[in-house]
Amino acid sequence: MSPWVAFSVITWVAIAVLYFGLAAVMREVRLLRNAVIRDPDGFATAQPDLVLGERFADGGQRIVAAVDSGCPLCLEVAGRLAKRAAGATLLTHEPAATWADVAGTLRIVSDREAWRAVSHLSPPLLMLVDGSGRVRRLLLPVRVDEVDKVLPDWRALVSKEGMSGVADVRADS
Repeated sequence: MSPWVAFSVITWVAIAVLYFGLAAVMREVRLLRNAVIRDPDGFATAQPDLVLGERFADGGQRIVAAVDSGCPLCLEVAGRLAKRAAGATLLTHEPAATWADVAGTLRIVSDREAWRAVSHLSPPLLMLVDGSGRVRRLLLPVRVDEVDKVLPDWRALVSKEGMSGVADVRADS
């Protein structure tokens, strides 16, 4: 076999291997695209497996925000909840007096055990918690307007399921 024939054969084998590699990558992209299209929010994720404990197991659903006073976005989210979801709960590891400015409209819970359940996530966390204290929906907002978007959606979800106990979410403001 001449060197040119050997070179041509090796080149075509390399091209075939690259083609099959590209085909495998394109298949994975197609599968990923189909997985993302299934969920209208753009994510195909499992439900959160978090339980906040007995202080949140009172039989009714509620909106809970896990916040820290050292986080500027947490302060904005708490203020937005005070305006749009009166009766929601703020979960913190700090003394309740730290959140005195929203204590009139939001329930402040300083619970270190419940905080440990969510402390591996970066605050603020917005959660829809069922009557047993289990987190049904979870949002890690990066902008305050995400709070405005999710509150009506969660209220519609609760209304559709015929459950009560979620804090009043007003569409105005």
